Amino acid sequence: MASEVYHHCKFEVPEIIFGRGLLRQVGSCARRLGGKNIFLVSDQGLFENGWVDFVMKSLTDAGLRFVYYDQVTPNPKDHEIEQGALEYISKNADVIVGLGGGSAMDAAKGIAILVSNGGHIRDYAGNDKIYRPLPPMVLCPTTCGTGSDVSQFAIINDTDERCKLTIMSRCVAPDISLTDPDTLSTLPDEHVGSTAVDALSHAVEAYFSVASSTLTDVNALRALNLLSRSFVAAIKERKPEDMENLSRASLHAGMAFSNSLLGVGHALAHPIGGLYDANHGNVNAVLLPEVLRFDFPVVKPKIQDMAVALGSRWSDDEAGAEETSLETVVNMLESGGAPSSLRSLGVQSDDLELIAQRAFKDICVLTSPRETDESDLLTLLKKAY
Repeated sequence: MASEVYHHCKFEVPEIIFGRGLLRQVGSCARRLGGKNIFLVSDQGLFENGWVDFVMKSLTDAGLRFVYYDQVTPNPKDHEIEQGALEYISKNADVIVGLGGGSAMDAAKGIAILVSNGGHIRDYAGNDKIYRPLPPMVLCPTTCGTGSDVSQFAIINDTDERCKLTIMSRCVAPDISLTDPDTLSTLPDEHVGSTAVDALSHAVEAYFSVASSTLTDVNALRALNLLSRSFVAAIKERKPEDMENLSRASLHAGMAFSNSLLGVGHALAHPIGGLYDANHGNVNAVLLPEVLRFDFPVVKPKIQDMAVALGSRWSDDEAGAEETSLETVVNMLESGGAPSSLRSLGVQSDDLELIAQRAFKDICVLTSPRETDESDLLTLLKKAY
């Protein structure tokens, strides 16, 4: 195994519950956190697929009342968060349950921030700007990539500035993360690949981060291994065991990046999502090969372990490890039908400089393994365009 020197080792995670059929425990989890009147945040798609009713029954069976809030759209908006906070307060809710993908869970986090701290959600963009404790939270992911259920991040769209607000604080990690892989059975085909790509990019950037540690690395590499085994099969065949592997990969990658942070890929993806309301996983899919090429020169001691996690045999050939790692990732993306250019996502060439400027101010740049500036970021964008 390659050897690394770590300057610190800090690792924080919520209580984690994982397993098929365990969504039925949502009610008992909320009650255990002191809940009596639960604020349930989800979206219309999950309501139509029956999972919201499933959770409502679990809450009722646990003797709890609930308020249902579904005004959440992809890339959750600031006004949705503020309306949700008003609803929470007016209904005297006490515990928040977030059910869905990253949008629903980040919306739940944003609502929790405002009901305890007041003001506008933009007030909390950045690192550690939350001063009052949040209401207890149970987050239940129903996709295979976001990691929001274990992370110390919330990403909210500022609709006035057309940018994504990155909020980082230990406060926004939930009390309980509850993952039931059975919920992936109703995930639309197009969202299997796009959300799993998010897990893939989380694992890669967490592994390369300057804030990585032995604990984050073991989770990042485990996520990469699970994805290499099941990414393509899950998209094409949707076998339960492969879908569960994607769900596990999301959890491992989430634990990794929540504690090591990310890099230039997410720094670039955030302003693109803010400007274009673009699918986050698709943006990551386009950027990831260029991020690997950008980072490889400064992370050489870690690439061989990455190659092994992705299915290659151990060797002392560093150049070969780089080549096989990149080739494996690109093949996964292509086999999964991922987009291959920012142009195909509707990004305008005239906006590339603005995206680079905003990305350079993103908190994820701070943990990039390679020092960068706006010029580097613009070059990377042009290569991905």
